[in-house]
Amino acid sequence: MKIGVILGRGVEGVGLTKNVVEFQKLFPGVKVFATIDKLWPRMNSMPFEKSFFRGADWDTISKPAKKFPDLMTCTEVIDQINELDMCIVWSVPSKSHPDQMVDNFVKMLEHIKVRKSLIQVDHKIHSINRNAQLKEICERMDVLMCHSTENAFGKWVRKNGIKTPLTGMGVGFNFNKDYWKPIEQQDTRYIRWVGRTAMWKGPDVMIDLHNDHFKQAGFITVLEGLEASIQYPLVLYKNPKEMKDRREVINYFRPEKGIDNNLTRDPVYGSENSNNGAYLYSAYTHSEMMDRMSSGAFGSDLMYFKENTYGDNVEYCHTDSFAAGVIPIFHKHFCDHVIHRKIGDPISQCKNTGTIGIDATNAGEMVKTMKVLANNNDIREDWRNQMFEFWKDHCDATIIYNDIIEKTLNYNDVEQQGLEAFFT
Repeated sequence: MKIGVILGRGVEGVGLTKNVVEFQKLFPGVKVFATIDKLWPRMNSMPFEKSFFRGADWDTISKPAKKFPDLMTCTEVIDQINELDMCIVWSVPSKSHPDQMVDNFVKMLEHIKVRKSLIQVDHKIHSINRNAQLKEICERMDVLMCHSTENAFGKWVRKNGIKTPLTGMGVGFNFNKDYWKPIEQQDTRYIRWVGRTAMWKGPDVMIDLHNDHFKQAGFITVLEGLEASIQYPLVLYKNPKEMKDRREVINYFRPEKGIDNNLTRDPVYGSENSNNGAYLYSAYTHSEMMDRMSSGAFGSDLMYFKENTYGDNVEYCHTDSFAAGVIPIFHKHFCDHVIHRKIGDPISQCKNTGTIGIDATNAGEMVKTMKVLANNNDIREDWRNQMFEFWKDHCDATIIYNDIIEKTLNYNDVEQQGLEAFFT
């Protein structure tokens, strides 16, 4: 099977990029084509094989790019994809991309003759609305896939009268233990949250859990991946509108004059002390972060949404805990509403998950469990092996990506889509 992938937004270096990385790991022959019309700060955070093209250049290179010596045109990408069996569009241009580039992207889809699918991973309507000419793009696809056909994108598709078949898809991960460290080498004081300055990932929740519960139990909490974006006051302040009631933190990601007295924005990893507020760090190189996470005992992603948004899927900051061999700390709401693919029950109702589901309502009880795990290597070893097998049954790359391939090639259930719309 010869497969092409298009990253119309470019290499962003976030969860969507990780999805493509995992897909290519499972199928090494996959050809990835990414635009360079907009370059992203994290584009080099995950190494993988890809070719670049400038979406504004239809059939002639307008100007050379030193960093991209083998730059392609749109027509060259079209020709290569039409020699393959199928095409998966994993991202589309944003409204901040050049108009000519967006117009050419839509035109490309008209000229690609093999079966093509769109993977839509946005969770919220404001993110969906940032995509350029999304209706026109969707109408040129053979099938659309998203986390849940009842989420914001599914509703947007029906509202806009788009007839392209719509179905669900998963988030796949190639399970391995390459980063796992011997259990006795882990520093059990460490809890490491990874993500971005996106409030649905729960950085504020993690800071509050640390200050209210984890710190008193002797744990050190580190948050990595925070950007100094416009949302930074939401992370630092309980009253962000008036910039009041600042959370107790060791702030490296967005130092404030007169408050944060760090000599540098570059932290000395491993020098953190207990009895302090949570440590806030900026962007990371993924492999280096994974080495740091695996040296601790707990990893975390506190993603939480409305219950119809998850689609029974994890995100890649969840899977970092699996790969690091640490005990996952996930949001209780996520665990209450995500259904395990094999078992068929909510995560929080399954047995032997090796996973902690936490929020403010049960934090005291969960901290007691965490202290037991931190103080007993044998129990923690059992838990992390249970965790690995439990989540592998749920989101192993082989299951998820073969499903995406099958749907790209064959899904055409227009009648079923109509029924779903009727009962919504």
